Amino acid sequence: MLGQPDYAALLDAFATSLGDDRNAPVGMTSTTATATATRISVYRNNVRLNRIAALADAFGNVVKLVGRDYFCALARAYVDRTPARSANLHDDGAQLPEFVRGFEPAAGLPYLGDVADVDWRLHRAYFAEDCHAIESSALTRLGPERFAAASVRFVPCVDLARSSRWPIADILRMHTGGSSAHLGAGGQSVLIWRERFAVRWEPLGPAEAEAITALMKGDAVQSAFTSSGADAGSLLARLFSHRLVHAIEEPDHEKDM
Repeated sequence: MLGQPDYAALLDAFATSLGDDRNAPVGMTSTTATATATRISVYRNNVRLNRIAALADAFGNVVKLVGRDYFCALARAYVDRTPARSANLHDDGAQLPEFVRGFEPAAGLPYLGDVADVDWRLHRAYFAEDCHAIESSALTRLGPERFAAASVRFVPCVDLARSSRWPIADILRMHTGGSSAHLGAGGQSVLIWRERFAVRWEPLGPAEAEAITALMKGDAVQSAFTSSGADAGSLLARLFSHRLVHAIEEPDHEKDM
């Protein structure tokens, strides 16, 4: 109706004001400004607290490394500088690893950004959509030559975390009862996936990580293992035993398995 406010625009303005206290909702007048601003500040604070709590849940290994108070201060800075891109709190952390790398108070913890990256990938694996995996018997039907020329598609929960400098696998192991991690051990890689309702991970050697990276890019199986030097039999056996492969795609795309 003419003369009526646009409800969607009002909601957008209100949402913007929750994320930025410099913005006031459309329709705020001088006579109601103080009262409205006070009420909105309550909502704004709740939004910030909810985002911080969700981030603490998602970045558990970072919390263990720095303590909850430190993490909440870091998360508060992130929330204040990074508008939420989704109404789903489970999506609210994609930019945090990069934020941590540039967060001046964390400059003395140069490994923290890579640990945050692992945490985010573990978090996303948990919430990834379900997808069926193919059986290893598909390899028998396909034959070695056709399989070598084919590429594989992983189920959505599969991810790979790589650090060129820091022992991310040792840090994860330390937080599950293993011995203390030594930062001088060098860079490590971690394969991540979900089995039923639990997120799993295992360390990968450099060649295995290169092979997984190539497979994720869509390289042919033979090319991925030849260029990386990884043991194809060992790695492929683990991928299929964990049911991580969703499809095998031949070059002509006419005989997907």
